[in-house]
Amino acid sequence: MGKIIDLTLEMEDGLQTFSSHPRMVVLNHVTHEFTAPRYIDPCKGFASKMLIFSDHAGTHVDAQNHYVEGGECAAKIPIEKLIGKAVCIDVSNKEKNDVVDSAMLERVCQENYLNIEQESIVLIRTFPGSWGEDNFFEWQGINDDAAAWLQSKKVKAVGVDLPIADEVGNMQRPVHMRMLKSNIYLIENLINLHIVANQTFTFIGLPLKIKGATGSPIRAVAVLND
Repeated sequence: MGKIIDLTLEMEDGLQTFSSHPRMVVLNHVTHEFTAPRYIDPCKGFASKMLIFSDHAGTHVDAQNHYVEGGECAAKIPIEKLIGKAVCIDVSNKEKNDVVDSAMLERVCQENYLNIEQESIVLIRTFPGSWGEDNFFEWQGINDDAAAWLQSKKVKAVGVDLPIADEVGNMQRPVHMRMLKSNIYLIENLINLHIVANQTFTFIGLPLKIKGATGSPIRAVAVLND
């Protein structure tokens, strides 16, 4: 196995990855100060936490029912859709208000000899800094033209390093509507894409199997080729 790169945002108490979603809450359920007669030395007891968070918290995948009424939930996402050959297209040299379109993606692919194969996973690095820095939540993502270009390549998932794949302010949400209706899954809030920029690798990002959920946090990793 090649080198593993963690692409997952760390989740913690107070984390909020999109303005319309609640902050994550981490509460103590049981601490190590807890003791009970049934435990035998050296074991004094156990510790556990209670977690309260949106199904779109942190690095996550959108299920079809996030925007498609009657669509399938996170528990029904086929595992194979989030495992496989991947490529990361780096367009992070753009300006904040520049929307990523097909011409921008195609140019970077040509310049870096990147080939997008059918049933592959495409990650797009758009932001030049680190997650949550200044301007991060206003940084533009991809538009419907870019989404149509990716759809024409017959990819199975698209991931971005932003809190939302769509253009900021476009409330028609064309990228989400196009992709999710076509069973192309959207991954948001990826980190460390600078490490895999303009490279091919194996991507793994498995969701929690939560019945009815409209999305799920994932542990996203890139496995670099030996």
